[in-house]
Amino acid sequence: MKKTDVAIVGASAAGLMAAVTLRKRNPEKSVTVIRHVVKTPVPCGIPYIYGTLKRVEKNIIPDENFIKMGVDIKYMEVNAVDRENKSISFVDGTSLSYDKLILSSGSKPFVPPLPGVDQENVFVIEKDPLKLQKLHTALESAKNVVVVGGGFIGVEMAEQIALMAGKEAMKESRITVSLIEMLPHCLMMACEEEFCIQAENELTKLGVTVKTNSGVKEIAGQGKVTSVRLADGTELETDLVLVSIGAVPNIDLANQCGLSADPRKGILVDEYMQTQDPDILAAGDCASKTSFITGKTSGIRLASVACSEGMIAASNLYDETKRRNLGALGAFATKVGSQSIAAAGLTSKAAADEGIEVVIGEATTPNRHPASLPDCITEMKAKLLFQKDNGKIVGGHILGGESSADMVNAIAVAIQTGATAEELATMQYATHPLLTASPLFYHIMLAAENGAIQLRKAAKQKKLSREAA
Repeated sequence: MKKTDVAIVGASAAGLMAAVTLRKRNPEKSVTVIRHVVKTPVPCGIPYIYGTLKRVEKNIIPDENFIKMGVDIKYMEVNAVDRENKSISFVDGTSLSYDKLILSSGSKPFVPPLPGVDQENVFVIEKDPLKLQKLHTALESAKNVVVVGGGFIGVEMAEQIALMAGKEAMKESRITVSLIEMLPHCLMMACEEEFCIQAENELTKLGVTVKTNSGVKEIAGQGKVTSVRLADGTELETDLVLVSIGAVPNIDLANQCGLSADPRKGILVDEYMQTQDPDILAAGDCASKTSFITGKTSGIRLASVACSEGMIAASNLYDETKRRNLGALGAFATKVGSQSIAAAGLTSKAAADEGIEVVIGEATTPNRHPASLPDCITEMKAKLLFQKDNGKIVGGHILGGESSADMVNAIAVAIQTGATAEELATMQYATHPLLTASPLFYHIMLAAENGAIQLRKAAKQKKLSREAA
């Protein structure tokens, strides 16, 4: 039986980050990464295979850099984990013993129990190059495509399928793309309503038909899909359906070896990514999550969160000083048509649902100075949410140029460090005419100042009310 110091099951964001961290911090340890797919696709780049990159091979994480670092990558399917003997058995009959094990088995697409969901030409997004290629081949001949689910993957796939079809084909309706979302708006779980509407407008400009407040009742066909029937009775003719309504943690291996795991929450881990087995940690989509803001169970599953957890898990295997996972924040970014949209933390609706009273600070200014510069977006918007009782930022949303993502990354750091409106308003920022808004009207600073003013007014009103009582 072959042996490794650390075995990592799963070779996407969490697994690869864990491997890199281990080789940097503990170069004397042997690290073996095990994956069940031939190559590892870039998770967030999957939608762009279809309209932008054109080929699956252009969205692959190369193995070479990991191999150079001394990481052993095995293309094998795990059959079972024997915790007592600390060994992994594979379907080909071979085995591997380990000292420590990190489970980073990821997630799998949630497939709803819809009639007809198992028919030919009904797809889900899987992190498998062979299956992604099968979808690409099917899309090349599809005439009427229905995407079910208006989250980030659904929106990005609808956009990219429209681009793959081409402007003329979409304009002349030779190829149609429809996006179906149950909620009042696409992206509503992560973004402010007005930003969601902007995304829908961009999809409409590309020729995508967006149907919100719409549920799917049935996927019809005789072995191969022919139409999608909505809850309101509408029937959409289609020859390809893409179901993209979320993912669930892959806990099959954890269940097999007797680790505590929940079908929705994931493999039970503590703040150090430790499972109930002292020699097994779990990280990424397969691991349980709590919200950074509320401390409640969280369904946020992102590559950025997975990378953080993979680093934490790997660091904690052998280091005496332990790293803690403080919870999943949720920082998102996407580009739909000409609009870039980014968000971190809570939306106004989520805050209200949690009973968190917030004050909002907004700013809409050009993203260049002067605004007459080429490619200036004259109405780039920042919307920041501050907790009313302490002034701390709990959410931030940006709409506008490609700097939206980096701006939200700064907001995400601010949330994690507990920055207040006063602190954000008086922080110092880098500005440049070709790269940012004016230092007089930098989006985060200005929105934070507007929020600080609102907080001051609210505090004054509260004081007057107490005195009057």
